[in-house]
Amino acid sequence: MEFDFDVGRALGAASSSSAASVARVDESSLSHPRWGQGLRELLDKVGERSKRAQGLGKAVTAGRLGDCRVYLMYEGRCVLGLLKVGSKRLFVSKGEKDGLMEISQLCVLDFYVVEGHQRGGLGRRLFGAMLAG
Repeated sequence: MEFDFDVGRALGAASSSSAASVARVDESSLSHPRWGQGLRELLDKVGERSKRAQGLGKAVTAGRLGDCRVYLMYEGRCVLGLLKVGSKRLFVSKGEKDGLMEISQLCVLDFYVVEGHQRGGLGRRLFGAMLAG
């Protein structure tokens, strides 16, 4: 997916390289005076593509992140994929007779690699970047 601005530059990368890179996007990235609006629109468009690819009724990723983080893989003006993580309230069993307890756990909320770039290890790189920090 190509955009009309250098994605790496908008995300604070020192220089745009020809190799795919991964950057973390959070709510502070989206409030940048020069790049914030473009990044919000980018997330809206990539989130919409993810929704269609997964056959969902509603996009999981949009231009407002709250306390979630998105790891965005890009190359110049192109976005190659995203991985969105955030805290999710889950109910887990305490035991057979003890019922359920609520926990708040970091979960993968959305994952998408652009068609034509799948099955080449990009998703693994996204997960690696997320696990590294």
